[in-house]
Amino acid sequence: MGNVIAYKNNNSQCFCQIKLDNRERILISIAGTPTPSIKVFKLLWGMIPIKSIWKLSSTMAGGYDTYIKKVIAMFITAKDKNDMKHPLDAIRDKLLPCQSVEEVLQVLIDAEKRV
Repeated sequence: MGNVIAYKNNNSQCFCQIKLDNRERILISIAGTPTPSIKVFKLLWGMIPIKSIWKLSSTMAGGYDTYIKKVIAMFITAKDKNDMKHPLDAIRDKLLPCQSVEEVLQVLIDAEKRV
């Protein structure tokens, strides 16, 4: 299972860096303005985002309401809804078991297809 290397979730920052089992690192970033979006990046040397491997934005989803519904459907389980888990935590928990960046991408694609 991967390890959380860095985590910030406050009024100005919402991100999580994960070191995967194969030592690759990813960064999950959630933006609220100007366009709500979630991006997952592959990191070089654990510091530099070199490639965006997945993205979901309100524009891509067809509007803010559709974006929120899609994020909930992809990442928030029934148990999480009762616990009011933040989307960053739900995405982190879904990606922590991944072994590689390729597996992260596949998990995200599969979650998106189920919606």
